[in-house]
Amino acid sequence: MRRAPLLLLAVVSAVAPASLHLLVPALPLLASVFRSPPGSVQLVLTLFLAGIAVGQLVYGPISDRFGRRPVLLWGLVLYLLGTAIAGLALSLPILILGRVLQAVGGSAGMVLGRAIIRDLYDRERSTSAIAIVSMTMSLAPSVAPAVGGYLALWAGWRADFALLGLIGTAGLILTACRLEETHLTRAPVDVAAMMGSFVLLLRSPAFLGYTLATAFTSASWFTFTASAPYLLTRLLHAPLSTYGLMILLPMGAYMVGAALLARLTTRFGSAAFFVAGLALSLASGGVMALWSWGLGLSAWSMFVPMALSSIGNGMSQPPALAAGLSVYPRIAGAASGLMGFLQMMIAACGTYLIGQLPQNTAAWMILVVWAFMLLAFLCGLLALRLPAASVRAAPAPQVLTGS
Repeated sequence: MRRAPLLLLAVVSAVAPASLHLLVPALPLLASVFRSPPGSVQLVLTLFLAGIAVGQLVYGPISDRFGRRPVLLWGLVLYLLGTAIAGLALSLPILILGRVLQAVGGSAGMVLGRAIIRDLYDRERSTSAIAIVSMTMSLAPSVAPAVGGYLALWAGWRADFALLGLIGTAGLILTACRLEETHLTRAPVDVAAMMGSFVLLLRSPAFLGYTLATAFTSASWFTFTASAPYLLTRLLHAPLSTYGLMILLPMGAYMVGAALLARLTTRFGSAAFFVAGLALSLASGGVMALWSWGLGLSAWSMFVPMALSSIGNGMSQPPALAAGLSVYPRIAGAASGLMGFLQMMIAACGTYLIGQLPQNTAAWMILVVWAFMLLAFLCGLLALRLPAASVRAAPAPQVLTGS
């Protein structure tokens, strides 16, 4: 019997999200420091997401073969290397390189945290466990923008990376001391086997439906976070710290949605929360459009609707992840990696798209965010309407233990 503390899984899962959000308020500052256009500085965010995507694609199958614990440890070492390079960077390209290494290393926690949960629990119980980890890990990216904004103002943007180095070091030490191996049945790893696992998953309509629903939901969020700092500083003439404070509202709202799910999922079922969360998120996009265009753009007209969306995301994301990982439980690592890859690549495309559009109006941000919410809702409905046989026919999950 093996046990993995959920708090530890939350810490390692939060390393990459915290690293992403900590630097977002400083994007306008980086544009000034490196004398680069916003589209170029946007690559600090876009390529970070792409790095997370690539890392998640690789870590899953490798952990299926070599185990979750050693792969996670090496990922955290790579994360610390990228943090050092980025923190000492003297040019934007070197900073971007360090961010990519940060992302590839930090993504190990995101993939393996979910896979470890799936090692320990069946589908319904893993939904609650993922919700608990999601709620706990959201504390880090919730406060990260506020901390990052004030650190950049008071001590410079390099102080952000000093803090991230401390977080990564703590995660590495805790993992080495506290985490036991949870994946006892190893699967072979080679290019053919890896591609075979991915093809098997991509041929599953159920897997694709749940995965795309999570991917478009994430894209709506990251597109918003990529555009909001520029809208606040350029259109509303707000200081950098405003984004860090306002983002606490949707971040906290996500915890509300995840808490509702963790507490009530056994009563109402994960499918009900999944579709209700997607519907609430879609409605919030309409609220943002009506509020911003009808009453005028303000910080509240952007962040209050996104808080409603975040409640929906907290309700819909964990069930979608649990359902996707349950299609083929014996390759849960590959499934987790592929889900993360598609999730982050679509989000990266969204941030790149918004970076190429004019930043002198909020209309483009609202339109792109709402379009992603609509796509997530449609994919979620399709996933629920698909025959459940593709999930039921999968090999029965091997429940080890867990709390």
